[in-house]
Amino acid sequence: MELRHLRYFVAIAEAQSFRRAAGRLHVSQSPLSRQMKDLEEEMTVELFEPDGRGIRLTAAGKIFADRARSILASVDTAVEEAKGVAEGRLGTALIGFEQGATFTGALASLLAAFRRRTPHVGLQLIAMNSTQQQTALHDGAITFAYGTYRPTDDALTSMEMTSDRLGILLALDHRLAGSTEIRLQDLVGERVILEPRESIPSLHVDLISAARAQGLTLGVMSEVPDLESLLALVAIGDAVTFLARRTAKLITAMSPVVWRPVTDLDIKLSDVVTWRTKDADLPVVQALIDSAREVRPLLQQEARPGT
Repeated sequence: MELRHLRYFVAIAEAQSFRRAAGRLHVSQSPLSRQMKDLEEEMTVELFEPDGRGIRLTAAGKIFADRARSILASVDTAVEEAKGVAEGRLGTALIGFEQGATFTGALASLLAAFRRRTPHVGLQLIAMNSTQQQTALHDGAITFAYGTYRPTDDALTSMEMTSDRLGILLALDHRLAGSTEIRLQDLVGERVILEPRESIPSLHVDLISAARAQGLTLGVMSEVPDLESLLALVAIGDAVTFLARRTAKLITAMSPVVWRPVTDLDIKLSDVVTWRTKDADLPVVQALIDSAREVRPLLQQEARPGT
């Protein structure tokens, strides 16, 4: 039994005439009658019976007609869904993101632009650090990544969304909170806490290198995986942490902390979107890339000092 048999059968059932159904289907009546005869023989039931000059459905034919219509409707829906996914109108975009991205609103801007382009594509956000994002992208477990991870192999492609200066985050009553000029040497002896190395590997390497270049050692005491916990420890004066200016700008508006630049620390943190190189032509991925390109100038403008 093939789908065309079902379509022919439903057309005949609705027309109650082989002749009228043949006209609607643009086929000859004789082959149509033969197709239905073959269908009845395959099913070993009679689907039609004479009714004057036309035909009508038998009891078995009525049941089969209901099921046939349902099957055809499901097939049509499946075809439209498949086309929608292929054209980037339907489906689900799985996006891995680092938790800090939610504080800046940059990720929200990207998703809003993507939603305008593809209003019917589902969105699923998965919190994961840089290392997890790299693995998930290689495995095809996520569609797109937003964070600080910059790939080093050709299998992944990235785009820098914004880059911002790294500074120090302090409690309001910290001894350096009122200083207008802080140097790296001023932080020697401070209890420093950071996000885990696997979350932002470049941050750990760059900080250690910058301190060693000046003959200094920073007291990195622990790594706190939960950004909210990290901020809470800073707010109560238990430690200090390094944070990009743009992220800190939003956090200081909500928490009893202050951000200060470190004059002799020239480190910048970037927000980066990443995708599998071979997926770049997929409609959903292309829509995400286009959305990133749309909001990138605005994000870069907001990251400039004084904005």
